[in-house]
Amino acid sequence: MDSTATELGRQLGPLRRSLLRATRDVAQLPDIADSHIEVMRALATEPSISPGRLATRLNLARSTVSNLIKAMVDAGLVERSITAGDLRGATLTASPKARNLLAEYDAASSRVLADALDELSQHNRQAIAAALPALAEITSILARRTS
Repeated sequence: MDSTATELGRQLGPLRRSLLRATRDVAQLPDIADSHIEVMRALATEPSISPGRLATRLNLARSTVSNLIKAMVDAGLVERSITAGDLRGATLTASPKARNLLAEYDAASSRVLADALDELSQHNRQAIAAALPALAEITSILARRTS
C-alpha cells in the first residue's frame, strides 16, 4: 500500500476533529456534530433541496440523511416543508439559526486555521498551499467513484 495514501488517511480524521474542537472553543459555539455542519453547508449552497438529493450530494444513505434531518429539525437547524402538489415530497432549507451558526463557524474556523498556519515554517505553509488543488481533485475523484 502507498505510504502517502496511508498517512493521508490517518491525518484527515484527526485534522477535521481537531479543527472542529478548536473552532467550537474559540467561538464558544454549541456542540454541533460535523455531520450537521456538512448538512448546513450543503443547504446553504443549495437551498430548497430534497432529502434524496441531499443524500446523493453528501454521499450518504437516505436513512442516514433522514435521521440527520429529524435531529436537525428538532434542533431548529433545518426547515422541512411539503413540496407543492406532492404531499410525499419534502424540501429542506437551512434555518436562519443554521445559517448564522455556519457563518460563525466558518469565520472562527478560518481564524483558527490562519493562526495554526502562522505557526508553521514558510516551507510547510507553501506545501499546504500547493497541495490544496490536489486535495480538491482527490475529493472530486472520490465523489465520482461513489456516486
